[in-house]
Amino acid sequence: MCFADRGFVFLSMPKAGSTVLQKHFARHAMILFRQPPGMKHMSAVTFETTMAPWLERYGHPRASYETMCLVRHPLDRAVSWWKYRARPEAQGQPNWTGDLTFAQFADRLIGGDVPLGTSSNFVTDADGRVIVDRMYRYEHLDVATAWMSERLGIPAPVLEPTNVSPAREGEMDEATRTRLEEHFANDLTIYEQAL
Repeated sequence: MCFADRGFVFLSMPKAGSTVLQKHFARHAMILFRQPPGMKHMSAVTFETTMAPWLERYGHPRASYETMCLVRHPLDRAVSWWKYRARPEAQGQPNWTGDLTFAQFADRLIGGDVPLGTSSNFVTDADGRVIVDRMYRYEHLDVATAWMSERLGIPAPVLEPTNVSPAREGEMDEATRTRLEEHFANDLTIYEQAL
């Protein structure tokens, strides 16, 4: 969601609360991408190389606004994806997880067979430097919402959960947790840097 006229652009990281924010703030956006997912969830690098020059051309130089996003704990994000892709309506689609334990899903994720992407790839450049100006932790959605509302000059909305993953049986065992923490080491560092 682009609010360059109000000093910021929201970059929508997958499985990190973007849908609930879009529900409340979309009508205030100059530009809104809903589909395809690759545009809705464009990374910071994609934004900087494609959208920022375009905005500058139309009167919004890059120095006139901040980029922001929500960052979710990588293990929580992985569990959410596993649950979300197990929905009955997703059965038969690519990446359906309804027939996988979380450990089996983690194996595929670590092996690169799950298109979840990483937080670090979303917010960093080719040299690994964070290029998003402002990152909020997913669990502090209320703080991010208050900041956005203040910038837009509107009351902060009461957020209702949207696009929530269904409940699902299955625990993350310690071995799987350790493997995922190693796999997501860069993402854990990014998460620690978020506000």
